[in-house]
Amino acid sequence: MILALSVGSLIAAAGLMWAGGAGSRALVVHSVGVARSHDPERQRTSLATVSFASRHWRRDRAAESAQWVTLIRRLAALLNAGRSPSLVFGQASLATSQSPANPTAAWIERLCRDVHAASELGVPASVTLGRIAQSTPDVSDHELARWARSVSVQLAACWEISERSGASLSKALNGLADSVESQIDAQAARDSALAGPRATVRVLAWLPVLALGLGMLMGTDPITTLITTPWGRIALIAGAVLTVAGRLWTRQLMRHAEGVDGP
Repeated sequence: MILALSVGSLIAAAGLMWAGGAGSRALVVHSVGVARSHDPERQRTSLATVSFASRHWRRDRAAESAQWVTLIRRLAALLNAGRSPSLVFGQASLATSQSPANPTAAWIERLCRDVHAASELGVPASVTLGRIAQSTPDVSDHELARWARSVSVQLAACWEISERSGASLSKALNGLADSVESQIDAQAARDSALAGPRATVRVLAWLPVLALGLGMLMGTDPITTLITTPWGRIALIAGAVLTVAGRLWTRQLMRHAEGVDGP
């Protein structure tokens, strides 16, 4: 019985590892290889590698999103210093290139370069920003891509209002920076609140698989029963339908919670 519970726990851990993505699977496989090694030096080096990789596989969405706030405040500061609105993106791109390397920073640098190059050709910044907002940001993350499109649209609106009405662009940008910062804080609070429910949903989704594994380890044959007997087929179909319905329902609840006051 103890052996069955132990193996069942391993099955559940494997299921959660698989649900967690390829990065987690690679880390676990690498860790198993380290545990089997008898070389202390290799163990220390490999464990340090695993620790470093695990930290960097988990992208900090809040930190990357905050880089947009940094860009907006930098643009406002350059305007307050007397820089021309058509040239601030060129100077901002130089500062952005010195930011920590990540997909969001690379996309921001590309945006600044594109707007600056278009401005030198006489294309208004609002037009270029609007075109960029309609593209798909290459940031390798759905949520961060949504942030990139949202901020690009709002930047385009600030520039267009200033170009048409002559309103202070620096004040508009400072207000936009405060707004984006508040949205980031709200998103971080939502992510923190939803972390527990997400983990619970993942665990519950793998419980049927765990039950089948435990049944087989205890000497029964639940798979044959589910496939070959009438009541087994009914239970299998009902369980599959309820599982799919539960997943769809919880996914809808999660999406609704994530979308409240989102970017």
